[in-house]
Amino acid sequence: MLERGSPRAVLIGRWGIALSLVAGAVLTGRILRNYPYLLPNRLPGLVLYEMGPALILALAIGTSIAITDTSRPGVRARLALFVIAALLAGTITLAVEFGAVLGGQWL
Repeated sequence: MLERGSPRAVLIGRWGIALSLVAGAVLTGRILRNYPYLLPNRLPGLVLYEMGPALILALAIGTSIAITDTSRPGVRARLALFVIAALLAGTITLAVEFGAVLGGQWL
């Protein structure tokens, strides 16, 4: 059983929030791409539509690396882990979104 404030609980909490940030950034990017009519109709809306998901994901990965700064793996290992987590979250999101269209052919 984990005790509140123990080093193991803090480590699990930090990594959990870091991975949640990355998954949330992927989902936020999909919302931006799926609902472009909610964005402004001028240049800022176009910039948000085109660059928004990538910027959100880059900020989330950078924040996740900063949150887990006291952990053992180096920056490169953590960067690779969060990129893999983003790819996994994106793949799951697309599988759920387009699963009916593909009819399970690619699974």
